[in-house]
Amino acid sequence: MHPTALRLALAAAFLVPAAGFAQIAPQGDAGAADPGKDKKDKTIQRVEVKGAAADYDPRRDDTASKTVLSAEEIRKYGDDNIFDVLKRAPGVTVTGKTIRMRGLGAGYTQILVNGDRPPPGFSLDALTPDQIERIEVIRAASAEYSMQAIAGTINIVLRKVVSKPQRDLRLNATRSTLQRSGTVGGTWGEKVGSLSYFVNGTAFGGHNDFYSRGSDRLTQQDGQLAQARVSNYRGGGAYRGIVLFPRVNWKIDDANELNLSAGLQASSHAWSGMSHNDVLVGAFGDPDWIDMPGRTSGDQWMMRGELGWIAKVGGGKLELTLAGERSRDDNDNVTDYFSAGRIHHLARDWDTVARPRRTSLRGKFTRSLFDGHALAAGVDASRQRNDDTRDRRDQQDDAPETHVVEGYQPEVTRLAAFAQDEWNVTKQWSIYLGGRWEGVRTDSAATGVAATASRSHVLGPVAQTLYKFPDKSGRQLRLALTRTYKAPTVDQLTARRYLAPLNTRFSPDSSGNPALRPELANGIDVAFEQYWPEGAMVSVSGTQRLVSDYIRTRLDLDPDGRWIYRPLNDGGARVHALEAEVKLPLRMVSPAAAGFDMRAAVTRNWSEVDVVPGPGNRLDAQTPMSANVGLDYRRDRLTFGASMAYQQGGWVRVSEAQSRRQQTRRDVDAYAAWKLDPHVQLRLTLNNLLGMDNTSESSYEDASGLSRQAGWQRGATRVGLNVEMKM
Repeated sequence: MHPTALRLALAAAFLVPAAGFAQIAPQGDAGAADPGKDKKDKTIQRVEVKGAAADYDPRRDDTASKTVLSAEEIRKYGDDNIFDVLKRAPGVTVTGKTIRMRGLGAGYTQILVNGDRPPPGFSLDALTPDQIERIEVIRAASAEYSMQAIAGTINIVLRKVVSKPQRDLRLNATRSTLQRSGTVGGTWGEKVGSLSYFVNGTAFGGHNDFYSRGSDRLTQQDGQLAQARVSNYRGGGAYRGIVLFPRVNWKIDDANELNLSAGLQASSHAWSGMSHNDVLVGAFGDPDWIDMPGRTSGDQWMMRGELGWIAKVGGGKLELTLAGERSRDDNDNVTDYFSAGRIHHLARDWDTVARPRRTSLRGKFTRSLFDGHALAAGVDASRQRNDDTRDRRDQQDDAPETHVVEGYQPEVTRLAAFAQDEWNVTKQWSIYLGGRWEGVRTDSAATGVAATASRSHVLGPVAQTLYKFPDKSGRQLRLALTRTYKAPTVDQLTARRYLAPLNTRFSPDSSGNPALRPELANGIDVAFEQYWPEGAMVSVSGTQRLVSDYIRTRLDLDPDGRWIYRPLNDGGARVHALEAEVKLPLRMVSPAAAGFDMRAAVTRNWSEVDVVPGPGNRLDAQTPMSANVGLDYRRDRLTFGASMAYQQGGWVRVSEAQSRRQQTRRDVDAYAAWKLDPHVQLRLTLNNLLGMDNTSESSYEDASGLSRQAGWQRGATRVGLNVEMKM
């Protein structure tokens, strides 16, 4: 708990009896004979203590800068997935299934669940908003969490034990021209004496349809069109799954508490479709595949168990957590390839099985040691091992079948230790100092490849300060200095080669590099914030990151004539960002607008990669600008609102030869909720009101000419109806 909130809570506990007020006898002469004065002295004064922990706002009061999305904000649009929730968060953009802060995606933006890395097999797709208590958007690094957060951290906190009985049921149906889905979810929580339990579960299912088309063109240096084709794909399929998160809490005594929690995610899918190519100029291989019918099916499950102990020792609080996870992901992909007139035929059956497991131990000790100091220290340790298998069968025409079974067994061992101190120097000024050491060892073994081992470690110091201007002005300044990093992935560190089913410069093979080093980033964050009692606020912030040992993925032709991606450390990069956010209850502008709340945020990002020539040499295809704006209205039992999330697109230079165009998107969503009675509420939701499609484009230019590839996938407006019942 924040020190300010802790002191307020203690003050309330000592000063406020059960009824919520303190009885204070007026001072005076106890032996006075004046009956009027005696009657006056016996008058009970009532003093209300308004300074309470409820007044604590982490966005405003924490030294470390963060934005917290509450359960109400998360659920009000009736979203059925976490990605739609986050696209409306200030400073966050979502591209497909990639979550970005400051326009930077996977690896640069750290995603945590309950303060820890998601377990192997954990799917954010299957996580419903009903199972989330809050989402913390942390802009600058914190020593308590991993320092793998160059762009920032998003911490998804799942719902925990309730302090009073809770039973609710939620039904959801969503429909569009491309999708039909249904969800049933609920919560059951109870407290019996020193024992409390909580179960939150969701079952879901549906059917999706896909329509897409694409084009490939190769123009030679003299302007002659050498190759051209268009492709069309039509397909779809069904999916279903279940998510369950039970938790039990046992308050042993005033000094000890045990928590036992578990998690289960299970899902399956089955897709089928048909891809057809129309070759307009030239040929695209020998043989040139024209028709490609295929089907894919898969089953996934993840199980997790966690045991936690909280104890009051040494004048502070000790938290120990032991967790274990296992998961399995089976996928079967069968595709037939036919040339024109079906003269040639290739039958391809690729089956993959991934079986990761992880064990982790976390410990944290916190206490107040000196006046105004909140100290914390801890350790994290984990070991994860994967056992992956790929079974490949190819048969072309009358040739003998090719059967290859590949195994892959990477193992990652992590160890980290941190210490931090949050010090309230004065009533207006607080300082946060911390440091975290993290070490990683990656061992990899694969069929036909020599075993490899890679070690790396990073020491990340962090300093943050918050100054609140006096006289309750609501104005405050923030400053943060950080050293963060981006670690290579397991695939980037292994020499194992991933073969593309059809190898092209736009769909190459990939291989790793065991000698890769982490990217390091020195950063500075500055922010000015203004808060008003009515709930209005304005925030303006700026960020800079200087990145060294940038990991670049280079596209080459190998001696066998196959295209392949390989990573390497090459040079540095610079990242800059400006962000502004405003929240405004419109009653502050006009009494006639009472009930309306407006919020808006805009972020402008810049970056340059040293080894890639400009223009457009942005790091990780960084989103240059994003914005979102929303308006909500509440009156009596009716609530409605709308929001728009904007992402600017444009061309990105990936390398000297390769460029990729990002799509400009405008996603408009709306909702209306009607509370029928204290126990039942109806909610109507509209997503992608503009019906935006998804488009992509990429190019590659070398001595042979200019290759361009474009793609389009149909989008559609989704209509949803939610029924929310409290029992």
